[in-house]
Order: sequence, then structure tokens, then C-alpha cells
Amino acid sequence: MKYYSSQSGFSLVEVLVAITILLMVVTGPMSIISRSNNSTAFATEQVNAFFLAQEGLELAQKGRDDLLLQYFQRQINGSGGITDPMSRFQTAYPACFTAAGCGLTISSTNPASVTYQTCSGTSCLLYQSGSTSVRPIYTHTASGNTATPFTRTITIQEIRNAADTRTQEFRVTSTVTWRTGSLLAGQRVELVTYLANVYDTN
Repeated sequence: MKYYSSQSGFSLVEVLVAITILLMVVTGPMSIISRSNNSTAFATEQVNAFFLAQEGLELAQKGRDDLLLQYFQRQINGSGGITDPMSRFQTAYPACFTAAGCGLTISSTNPASVTYQTCSGTSCLLYQSGSTSVRPIYTHTASGNTATPFTRTITIQEIRNAADTRTQEFRVTSTVTWRTGSLLAGQRVELVTYLANVYDTN
């Protein structure tokens, strides 16, 4: 007596077709998620770079304004302070007036002051402070801090009045560069502001 089974399995071709369709269904959303994550990370880095560049301009302005306060102190007291804050600005931050530029950071002292360092190689790489007692501060000091992908360079150019060669204003450029993931080309944000001699101090 012969028995015949009515059950039948999938052929090899059917299994391969099913696996191919499954892979297409899974890899599509996965690639979309991956691209979305990369775009989000890039957008975050762009926002951070913009604010770091803006902070660079504000640090340059604070450095100039601190010298103006010393000038006003002399005007009020008749002694102490400085006589020409616009010229003193150039001698106080000489590296910033070179083609290589400088790195500016804010000190943790009270009152806070702006310090500079000459940029060369990776010396203008930014580090994030590890302190948990205050908001994260970006600095050019590596010791005890975490390296970031960002480099910030400040360059300042003096603009003189053509009529009498007095300092009219300073052109301040804050440039932040970084590299995103495996991209070969580095990214760059550059902001410019002008610090005018509004009080005609020289």
C-alpha cells in the first residue's frame, strides 16, 4: 500500500526571493534612520560652531572693553588706568594681529579677564572643561579637559582713519573649523564684527 503526503515545502528559489524582499524592506528604513542620525549630528555641530564663533567675537570685545574701563578710570581719578585703550589693545593681544591669529579664552578669576595664546598647529583646538560646578566652558587648555572637534582662531585687523592715521576701528574675524565624521572636507564657520573707536580715545 502506498501513502502520498499532501504537504509541500518551499523551493530554494522561493526562499531566496523571500529573503531578498525581506532585506529590501528592512534596509530601506535602516538607511533612512542612519542618514537622519548623521544629519542631526551635523546640524548640532553647525549650531555649536556658530555659537563658538560668536563667543570668539564677544571675547575680543570684552578684551577691548576692559581696556576702555581702565581708560575711564584714569579720566575719573586723574591717575592710574591707561591713556590710549585702542593702541593698548594691540599690545595686550599681539598674537591676534598676526596672520596666524590667536586663541581667546575667559579666565575663571573674579573679575574674569580675557587671555590669549598664539595659534600654531593644533594649539587653537578647543577643549571642554570637566568642571561640574559651572556651565561647560571652552578653553584652549588640554590639561584635565576633554578635546572637542572644534578649532577657533581669532584674527584682528586695525583700520586707520585716512585723514589723521588714528585708529578708527578693529575688524575682528572669528573662525571655527571642524571635521564631520568621515567627510574629507573640513567644515568652517566664519563671523566678522567691527569694534569702533566710539569714544575717540586716541
